[in-house]
Amino acid sequence: MHSMTCQDCPRKLEVEHYVKEHKIDEMLQNLTSSLFYKMPENPKQYLIEQLRLLKASRDEYAEPPTLFTETNAETIFNMLDPCEKNSIPSDRYQHALETLGVLQYGKVIDNKDEDISKDVYMNVVKTGLKQMASTYKPFK
Repeated sequence: MHSMTCQDCPRKLEVEHYVKEHKIDEMLQNLTSSLFYKMPENPKQYLIEQLRLLKASRDEYAEPPTLFTETNAETIFNMLDPCEKNSIPSDRYQHALETLGVLQYGKVIDNKDEDISKDVYMNVVKTGLKQMASTYKPFK
């Protein structure tokens, strides 16, 4: 008699597909990160409100709730650009994107001596934050 392992279980594959399709891992990560960062007085009410905001961003094309804001991203850039050249070296750019959790949305820098403009940085961050926070299955 053949025993079925967990890896062979059709239900496991179905659940994995469901979790991936609906971005459950990403949603829970964003919710818990935000909860632990803000530490609201009423955590259940806070999570309910975050889910409402997420639903509104899906239904009404509003901005999704994010842990970091564009203001935070601009502050990070300004700290990395103390001479106010409106550009930063590529290694600082990569580090800033990593800090904000949006490294995967940035362009790969082949030339390590290349400077990245503030406009490029902010566009990448805005796109990355929005995509990272859009933890819902898009309508088809």
